[in-house]
Amino acid sequence: MSDHLEERRRTARAVVRGECEIELGLASVVRLVDISMSGALMRASQDWPIGQRGELRTTLGDNTFVVEVEIRRAAAELGQAEWAGNHKVGVAFVSLDPQNRRCLERFLKQPASP
Repeated sequence: MSDHLEERRRTARAVVRGECEIELGLASVVRLVDISMSGALMRASQDWPIGQRGELRTTLGDNTFVVEVEIRRAAAELGQAEWAGNHKVGVAFVSLDPQNRRCLERFLKQPASP
């Protein structure tokens, strides 16, 4: 496993500041780093196996965003504090219903905050 994640996104993404919840068997709190129409990058205090599926829940703007995800990439970052999340986890959205798609589109169109 590599210490960094190669940039592979083909769509625009937005930086997100805040925590969200991901359920992959057991619910875990993770830090959402950025999000795009096809997936998200998170920091987590634990590693999950590539291919595992679960549900990601977070708030985007004033709306609740819930989507089924699949772990596509994971890399440990040595030297990171446990509370900050020493694992970078990349997920792809597996199913995005129309309501959550609109929520994400609205969020991604907002101007970036300083």
